[in-house]
Amino acid sequence: MNSVAKKLSVTVAVMVAVWSVSMTASYAETDTDTSLDEELEHYWATERDMRVIEDRLYERGGRFGVGVFTGLLSSEPFFHYYPVGGRLTYNFSNSIGVEAGGSFMDAGALTRDTELTEFLRDQRGQAGFDPAKHAEDRFLWRANALVLWSPFYGKLAALQQKLWHFDINFGAGFGAVGVERPELSREDAMETTAVEFVVGAGVHFFLTDSILMRFDGRGFLYQGAELPTNEGSTFGRLKFPMEFNLGFTYLF
Repeated sequence: MNSVAKKLSVTVAVMVAVWSVSMTASYAETDTDTSLDEELEHYWATERDMRVIEDRLYERGGRFGVGVFTGLLSSEPFFHYYPVGGRLTYNFSNSIGVEAGGSFMDAGALTRDTELTEFLRDQRGQAGFDPAKHAEDRFLWRANALVLWSPFYGKLAALQQKLWHFDINFGAGFGAVGVERPELSREDAMETTAVEFVVGAGVHFFLTDSILMRFDGRGFLYQGAELPTNEGSTFGRLKFPMEFNLGFTYLF
């Protein structure tokens, strides 16, 4: 009996030990699963609460900007223009802002004759063809104010080495353009100012939190000179020159 009792005691002790180890492992596994579930729940709850705007690395809202630009206005038949100008902007939010700017192009290096102008001068001579009297408007300066809307913000990986942050914007507004305009009689020319409607679009790259590199296009709808070919016609005098420019803006 003593031998049987000892064997029974050993068997019970082993079973108790195995059961204890099993229960300990079960509790440990339960605690680990519970801790992991809580961490995941906290993580996803945080992600759900985050707004999309927080994914922006660079913010515009509430900031002023000062910039310079130069470009090309090449859609005129008698002159090529290389305007140089500046801009002042204010951003009410990341998507809405206003901008006032102006450019100057009344200088030898900024206004160049096209091949058509050179051909007419060669064929008719200086007395027979004077661009101021016999061509169309020659632009001198331009000033305008626009409302800018930036609905798209994105990121672009350049050769997997550089991550560019940029936005795409659209603008519309009004302005004034100074021109040298031939008279209807073609006997003389005068300087005058015309009102124009301005539309445009652009892509702005954030080089840093404060510096933007800008590629912008602008179209200017205005009423040009009255010529013998469009005399008395309102729509016949409408012109829509296009300008493309590169600029930099500092935000503060």
